[in-house]
Amino acid sequence: MSRLMIALVAAVAGSAVAGEQYAWRYYRPGNTGIQGDYCDAIWIGPDNDPWIGGYQPSFEEGGLAKFVQAENRWINISNVDYPEIGHPDNTGTTRVRDITADAQGNLWMGTGRGVLRFNPGIGPASLKRWGADNSPWPGGWVTNIEISPDGTVWASGYATVWGGGGLMRYSPATGAWTYLGATRPEVLAVQPRPGGGYYLWAGDGPGTIGTTQRFDSTTQAWTTFPSTSGNPRNLPGNKCVDSAGNLWAYRVLPDNFNAVLDCRRPDGTWIGVPPPPGSASVLRTTGVLRALAIVGSEVYRFDGTSWSSLGDWGNGFWTYDLAMDSSNAVWASGVGGAAKRDPATGLWQRYRVTNTSQFEFFNNDLTVSQVTGEVWACANAGSGVGGMVRFDGTRWTGYNQLTYGLGHPWPFPTDNSNAIYLRPSNGAVVVNPMFGGTSQLVGTTWSGLPGGSGDVVQYVEDSTGRLWQLGEYFNLSYWTGAAWMNVGIAAWGSQLRADPDRPGTVWAHAGYEVVRTDGTYRFSRTIDDFPELTSQSDTIWGMAVGRQGVAWLGCSVYLGAGGSGGGLIRLDASTGAYTMMKYETGWPLPGKYVTPWVVTPDGRVWMTYTQVHQSFEGGGLCWYDPATGAVGTFPGPVPSGSPQWGGLPHTQIRDVEVRLIPGGYELWMSCLSRGIAVLTVTGTVPSACYANCDASTAPPVLNVNDFTCFLNRFAAGDSYANCDASTTPPVLNVNDFTCFLNRFAAGCP
Repeated sequence: MSRLMIALVAAVAGSAVAGEQYAWRYYRPGNTGIQGDYCDAIWIGPDNDPWIGGYQPSFEEGGLAKFVQAENRWINISNVDYPEIGHPDNTGTTRVRDITADAQGNLWMGTGRGVLRFNPGIGPASLKRWGADNSPWPGGWVTNIEISPDGTVWASGYATVWGGGGLMRYSPATGAWTYLGATRPEVLAVQPRPGGGYYLWAGDGPGTIGTTQRFDSTTQAWTTFPSTSGNPRNLPGNKCVDSAGNLWAYRVLPDNFNAVLDCRRPDGTWIGVPPPPGSASVLRTTGVLRALAIVGSEVYRFDGTSWSSLGDWGNGFWTYDLAMDSSNAVWASGVGGAAKRDPATGLWQRYRVTNTSQFEFFNNDLTVSQVTGEVWACANAGSGVGGMVRFDGTRWTGYNQLTYGLGHPWPFPTDNSNAIYLRPSNGAVVVNPMFGGTSQLVGTTWSGLPGGSGDVVQYVEDSTGRLWQLGEYFNLSYWTGAAWMNVGIAAWGSQLRADPDRPGTVWAHAGYEVVRTDGTYRFSRTIDDFPELTSQSDTIWGMAVGRQGVAWLGCSVYLGAGGSGGGLIRLDASTGAYTMMKYETGWPLPGKYVTPWVVTPDGRVWMTYTQVHQSFEGGGLCWYDPATGAVGTFPGPVPSGSPQWGGLPHTQIRDVEVRLIPGGYELWMSCLSRGIAVLTVTGTVPSACYANCDASTAPPVLNVNDFTCFLNRFAAGDSYANCDASTTPPVLNVNDFTCFLNRFAAGCP
């Protein structure tokens, strides 16, 4: 046995880790689900699934999203992930006002900053933008895109404070745009020309009195139609030519003033369709003499003979687009998301950020499952709405008051939640509705866990399955099954973590005090226990819990007495000993102050850092390897929180959680004002370390003491001794033993 141990130790000493890799991804309202409650345009694909332009106006994030209905999931093409769509500093860049498909399958989109092209068959690599910086377009808002039979792309729009408007033409043969000036009306329509070619109509939208202009592709000439009896005056929308070439337009009445919606054949004669009720707008054709129109927020359909109401889709008075698929299902979009009308039931189904997306930029807390991979996060969908959100790896499910049957209610009189935790022992979710104590969700049933803290900072389960909470002043407690048992902690709580080794034990810190306890056993250190610190000015503001009783603490060092920076303490609860690195004596860490968050399976301590006390400027994320002294740095954006692609999106982090994955791990971070960021780390630990020796449990983290325990268990035929207190006791066999040896030989932590 001793020779085997010697051989394994030698294998560990000789192992090396190389080829580490890092990758970022983000989950925000602007790149999940429908991508925004402002949805200006819809295009229905050949598969009857809609592509919807959605954006968040305050953050200027969004773009285009496809709803894959059969799988209840969204494909997101957002400027959060794809720079070609445009930078969030440029208002309007994500606001897709119109979508038109060409014969090659490209989607041409008019946006607040020019024209965007995207091919769904190719994917994001096909994205191409034309704006004031790379085309003759003067930079205003493109609201209308029409494509003629010869493939010419026509785009028009209006002037804004950042650029002028007018008419543009793109030649697919040359790949060049031509600016045609600002003298043409904004709304466009392409109509077949008798004898060949086409007409391009340019008119004003409903409600104005002006002239309509028409371009003849054969003569290359423009004709102006005065606002007199029998002439077209306004266009009801930019998709107003049906499949027979009939143009829907407003026909001027004999009084030479008023106009009525009618249909004009290619030869110039009027059909004389009955007008829709009220003042209709946003007309979209759906077939020969078939059309949709909006009156307020009520959708009407013309079937070739008469108009009928399809009901109110639910948004108020701001509808921007209508569409119908091949099954006669009707879609509407505008302010308040989008909705689909089922032709069989006549019912409308709403889709909004509240029931399709990660709907929060300021997620207070989050929790991840090592077994299922699901993620839960605190989220506020708005005043009087609530609540929290769940991610299953593919789709987001909302818990709030605006789910429209596609989520779950938020049964609490508060808009937000402050802490959330997915219990490994039973799969229940516990949450603190802000200032509302603790409630637990099992399936779809809520129940209260009365008492404890009204305002909870964090929850955690210890290795025996007991639920702990850290809350307001002096409250560190565990749930007995009937009540909260408070074991106390000095000041207001900050972080709470399970001890990975000692059974039934947790770590907590509250600025002045750090505690390791199981409710009876208690190891405590306060600011006054560290001679380098002073309780009059210094604070512990971060804690990362490692193996074998070690925790890492961030602190200020004599800040009030003229000190120049922070400290990083390694505290060993097994011996009571500690060591401290300080900025002022030349530590290897970036910045002047650090906040430890987690210790990962490769032994690294992950921290946020900053240059200025109580500021997030000049900071970022870093790791420190105690075994080698190596440091890795991921700077945050400067100024703090400014939009960027890739990297840490914001240095103000509310929570960090670790999830193991094959070949590495993920850091899930709540980055306040930037939603959830995920850093994937691979290659820092040999792949053998992530082998699951017992498929019924999450991969345990093992050490030499575990190995000795394992050998004793195997020799005694004992399958139930718990060598790793942080996991459910596994049932082991010879194959497990071989797996264990491979992991140990690879140098796994």
